[in-house]
Amino acid sequence: MRSALLAASALAPAFSVHAQSSLTIYGIVDQGLTKATSGTTPAGMLPGRAPNDDWNVKAGNTSRLGFRGEEDLGGGNYTRFQIETRFATDTGALSNANVFWLGRSVLAIGSKDWGEIYSGREYSAAYTVALNTDPTLWSYVSQTGSTYTYANYLPVAATVEASNIRWSNTIGYKSPALGAVSFELATGLGEGTRQRSTSANVQYKDGPVWLGAAYDGLDNRTNLKLIAGGYDFGVVRPTASYSRAKGGLNGDATSFTVSALVPLSFGRTYVSYGNLRPATHLNSKMVGAGIQYDLSKRTLLYTNVGSAKQVGQSRTTAFDLGIKHTF
Repeated sequence: MRSALLAASALAPAFSVHAQSSLTIYGIVDQGLTKATSGTTPAGMLPGRAPNDDWNVKAGNTSRLGFRGEEDLGGGNYTRFQIETRFATDTGALSNANVFWLGRSVLAIGSKDWGEIYSGREYSAAYTVALNTDPTLWSYVSQTGSTYTYANYLPVAATVEASNIRWSNTIGYKSPALGAVSFELATGLGEGTRQRSTSANVQYKDGPVWLGAAYDGLDNRTNLKLIAGGYDFGVVRPTASYSRAKGGLNGDATSFTVSALVPLSFGRTYVSYGNLRPATHLNSKMVGAGIQYDLSKRTLLYTNVGSAKQVGQSRTTAFDLGIKHTF
């Protein structure tokens, strides 16, 4: 009896910790069909399209598998982690053969009152603001994406950093909501392979009003600055952004976008416009529109069209349709 009591006493803390912890397995499985016309406007000016003009089986929103967990440390304090891989549903191949946890791999400790310190592979603080200006969330052929919301900013080659919107070896801080204001600061340590990166954002959210400003950069010669905002009228949520890129592999450029998201009884519809003005004067303009039909809380059907034209080139138009399941 005494041995049993001692064993139960030893196990009690473990059960207590387990009861205060959570683990979530989540993901997206997306499968679509897309085709683009044979216009000469480069594929990069219509960021959601397939790389060729033939019929393609392609996800509108990249498929992924992720794990996130959080432990309550008491007193409003917590630790959390999140790891996420990306893959192509049509082939089963990883989106990047060299980086398994391409989406993110983060460990953090935080407080509801004092904010959070995190470390690992994480999105740039600038991406959070940019993403909120695109009603597709950088998905489908109708997206404004990095070309127009990021001013085609590409700080380093993909062989150095696997994504222009994430930084490896990051250490960052996310503030709690200070009234209607929050902010984030982060640095990505180069560790001998590239320059140290810096990113930051500040956001204002008060009811239907949202405003944001952000920065991502390596130094005074290579950086991105952007401002954005939106207002939710209930029947429609318009957003707009302005970005200025300096340096990097794609050079100097400015861009702006305007978009509108309309909720419907069966889903939602959206329209977007993007305008890119690089230093080369090879300006590009795009328009996109799409509609989503919700079959359930987790499964939806989508179809989109996007069209772009660069100065001196013929127009390229693409469409897609598909099904997406989230879990």
